[in-house]
Amino acid sequence: GNLVYEGTTVFGFFSKEALSQQVGVRGAKLPTGASLSEMLPYPDGPSYPVAPILMVDGIEAFDPTGGDYGLGYLRGLKRVNPKEWFFDAHFYQDPVMPGSLGLEAFIQVLKVAATERWGSGACQKLESLAVGNEHEWIYRGQLIPANKEMRVDVSVKSYDDSKSQIVADGYLSVDGKCVYQIKNFALKFG
Repeated sequence: GNLVYEGTTVFGFFSKEALSQQVGVRGAKLPTGASLSEMLPYPDGPSYPVAPILMVDGIEAFDPTGGDYGLGYLRGLKRVNPKEWFFDAHFYQDPVMPGSLGLEAFIQVLKVAATERWGSGACQKLESLAVGNEHEWIYRGQLIPANKEMRVDVSVKSYDDSKSQIVADGYLSVDGKCVYQIKNFALKFG
């Protein structure tokens, strides 16, 4: 009997030709941060995802005082395997990574920031979407089997220590082109 999610959406239909000429998110300005000396493997443990749902190979950049708001910047990377399980399932004769898995990649990178802030115990319980926060997602492209690399950039906007809640903006890029943008996304941990 309780409202779980309320939203407004706009969809478009694109021809095969239009999809082959993807423009990505126009005007996207990805946050920047220095790469680590070596990519950190994604954390392993009971509160972290594992294959096949693990959508990030590792963390390439992490600056707790970086990003657009000075509260944290993270960059996760995934090498695209054309034999990924989701390509067989989504869509028939037109394989693409589901948009929900791009969002899952963003959540997985943000989970690293939560662990840094509140310890791994906070990540034992994850409310995947904090209720009551307006947010926006823009999808302007796809990840397909021919792609080589997916990159997730996260810029933390705020922390609420009393609620163990993070609000962040994020971008997902495929082979250097930004194809998803997420604004004001809020996650609650613990």
